[in-house]
Amino acid sequence: MSETKRVDPTVAGLLLIGFITLVFGIVGIQIFNGDDFTVMFGAAGFFLLPLAGVMLVFAYMAGKCGNAFATALFAYIAVAFLGTTYLVSVEEALLFYIVGFFFIVFALVAALIGAPKLLVLLLIFVAALFIFFGIFYGAIAAGDDPKAYAGAIGIFGILSFLIATYMAVALATEKFPVA
Repeated sequence: MSETKRVDPTVAGLLLIGFITLVFGIVGIQIFNGDDFTVMFGAAGFFLLPLAGVMLVFAYMAGKCGNAFATALFAYIAVAFLGTTYLVSVEEALLFYIVGFFFIVFALVAALIGAPKLLVLLLIFVAALFIFFGIFYGAIAAGDDPKAYAGAIGIFGILSFLIATYMAVALATEKFPVA
């Protein structure tokens, strides 16, 4: 009788997080440089619906592997992607604050369960990314210039991409430390 080994989707999930945060980081930098935010975020948002479905599959796979934290995190990211796609408007900056808050909660839980410090840092950076999205849209609603906040979105997006990609490569190759 053969046993089937379940595949842990953590590496793929980290790469997906890295991909979407890179897209948002590039968009934030482009807006900071003067591009139209409605076109830029509209193009980035195009990716979120299919990626939410993929993240739900990763959540299911993580659950089958017995990884409760990855299951909850990947499912939450899928919900965050869907919420960002369908519920966002200039008047709804609160959504981004809520999403960012729950990423902070995940960071606290990760720290409490002894997850790698890089994962905690990644979750804090992704929380900052969403919080700056909220500030960005809040500035637009108030009639202020949101360019500086777009720059912060760019910075936190790029940093999140770098950490997520490093962690994915480190876990996949087992040649680099994941502190």
